[in-house]
Amino acid sequence: MMKKTTQTSLLVFSTLLLLVSVTASAQGQPANRPARQPPTGSAQDRLRGNAVSFAGTWNTVTDKGKKIVITLRHERTDPSVVTGDYLPSQGLTGSYKPLDGSINGFVKVSWRAEPVLQTAASIRGKVTDNVLRFTWVQDNAHGAGRFTLSSDGESFEGTFSKTSNPDDTSGGTWNGTRQHSFAGVWHAKLGEAFLELIFQQAGTQVTGQVKMNSADMGIIMGGNVVGNTLRFTIMRLSRPGSSEFVNVGNGELVMDKGGKSFKGTVLGTATSGTLVGR
Repeated sequence: MMKKTTQTSLLVFSTLLLLVSVTASAQGQPANRPARQPPTGSAQDRLRGNAVSFAGTWNTVTDKGKKIVITLRHERTDPSVVTGDYLPSQGLTGSYKPLDGSINGFVKVSWRAEPVLQTAASIRGKVTDNVLRFTWVQDNAHGAGRFTLSSDGESFEGTFSKTSNPDDTSGGTWNGTRQHSFAGVWHAKLGEAFLELIFQQAGTQVTGQVKMNSADMGIIMGGNVVGNTLRFTIMRLSRPGSSEFVNVGNGELVMDKGGKSFKGTVLGTATSGTLVGR
């Protein structure tokens, strides 16, 4: 009897020691924490989230009055990398490509009315915060520069040089404003009516067609883009078979940031629309 009681006591004591050991071990360990998750979304999404985008067409001018149109793009694999191209000389130009396909360039009409082959200059750089530091190559010249994007993304202030240092300002200033494109098909509401606007744009000049509830309403004439605002006139034939146009009314559309929607008025009525295709 005594032997059995002793064995029972030892079993209880061992169990208590085990419980104390487990409790102490648990108290000494930090609480379980969820594993750190990697950032979600593509690199392009994260760039858009920072609202830093140099992508698009820019009307630029140097301090010497030279006007240059630049087209910039963010690379898909690394959106912080920006590439672009521009024509060194603006003027009467046209595309040019030899039959052997060896050169892609542009033809500029010289002051003697002779075609002069002009290759497109290029830009390549990287964005840090809101500053693009880049190198440029143009004909037999090369250099570097930097563009600082404004807080609204509609303009930049820049400098350039013929050295390899992007922060060297010896070449002068090189500033730009964003050129907005309304080209494409837009759907909008005009009161209770459905509006379809089809725009073609060349530079700042816009032409096109207007449909209301799928019926032709008229054509766009005299359209002009200033900044992010398009102003235009709607005209239509006075009667079938006539060559005389009558003024239907005017429109003014202000493009929202991002270039995918607008707000404004058409025929004196408030409207808003979205881009559905280009």
